[in-house]
Amino acid sequence: MELCIPGSEPSPWAFPAWLEDHQLPDARFAKAYNALGDQRRALIKGLIARHYVLTPPNGPASSSNTRRYDLLEHTSLREPAPFMLLLLDGLLDAPALFLSALLPALCARVPQVFVARLGQRSAVPDALLASCELCGQERLAALGPMLVQRLVHECAASGEPGLVLHPDTPEFRRLLGQKELRQVLDASPLRLVPLRAPRVCAIWRDSSIDLPPEDVALLYGALSFETGGAVPGMRSRTAPDEDALTVFCEIRRDLLLAPPAHAGQHRAGLTASGECLGLWRWPELHPGLFEQERQIFLST
Repeated sequence: MELCIPGSEPSPWAFPAWLEDHQLPDARFAKAYNALGDQRRALIKGLIARHYVLTPPNGPASSSNTRRYDLLEHTSLREPAPFMLLLLDGLLDAPALFLSALLPALCARVPQVFVARLGQRSAVPDALLASCELCGQERLAALGPMLVQRLVHECAASGEPGLVLHPDTPEFRRLLGQKELRQVLDASPLRLVPLRAPRVCAIWRDSSIDLPPEDVALLYGALSFETGGAVPGMRSRTAPDEDALTVFCEIRRDLLLAPPAHAGQHRAGLTASGECLGLWRWPELHPGLFEQERQIFLST
């Protein structure tokens, strides 16, 4: 475990015991960690460190605040959600997308966190497993569609106000929209959060050495990028045309990778520059999502 996050209070709730038969063994994590190599591991370590700075787990896991007014007293009690289940597919394997979904829950000290990837064990990529290893999340199972439905059903039937994060894709909408499961979900305090992956993505390079393609591929996986500016690997002393940059920046995009000099010269929802390559923030994961709150009102 590389990332040191203060622990949360033990939870009486636990994920179903049958998941142990589908979890990837420690040896598979170790093999993926070694296969990735020092340079690619360093990229992921740097990304994790920056997330940790963005969402530091400071202060107590639980808190209580009481305010008194003329006619009433209001007490707010906050504590981490009892559990978080993160469902993945091939798109969310990318460390940039995966870590931005996982780390907020770990930093909020949610006591029970589990990752379930749709598909075969053999299809789980090394970059995903190494990302898990580097942030201490070693509970990951590979499940088929029926087992994913069974797991979500049991989480919903627990009666606990946990969270299920999942890709907002047709396959997961079909899996989670099955009639019997939907009825259980509708009667449950379980919160489902669909994650909409960035769809309009682009890269602008001022020189052929900016934003190495192999680093982009490692961190962003299957995301498709429109490219502009200099071509990687092509030596040229001529800077990209300013008019071309102006046109390139006029398009509204979800995600842009660009040199720091061009940060803010565009209409992208999120720009990652320089050593911040790989950073992504899910708009759906608002502050407080990984907490549960109880409120008490009393007369004064």
